[in-house]
Amino acid sequence: MLNEIIMDLGANYNAEDKKVLENILDEATTNALFISNRVRNLENIKLLSSEIKKYVKTVYLQRGVEDVQGQSQSGLSSTYINAYEEMRKDIISNGKRKTKWNL
Repeated sequence: MLNEIIMDLGANYNAEDKKVLENILDEATTNALFISNRVRNLENIKLLSSEIKKYVKTVYLQRGVEDVQGQSQSGLSSTYINAYEEMRKDIISNGKRKTKWNL
């Protein structure tokens, strides 16, 4: 999954940031498994891979502006995504969260 993320990031990826990206990926995997009420295994990680990859890319690209929700400069405005909330919403809306009825 790490190599796919690096490919997706393209020119936005700095090879010196590999450890940073690995840490973000580990954090994303832990959060996705927690949100979905699933145990850590290859099958569950594959199931959640699209949400995990989206989270990792978002967090990696937003480094340095973690606490900023939006900004405006020279007539251009930017709104930043809360990666955790976005991943949570995606996992739930995609039906990947186990509930007490389907554990």
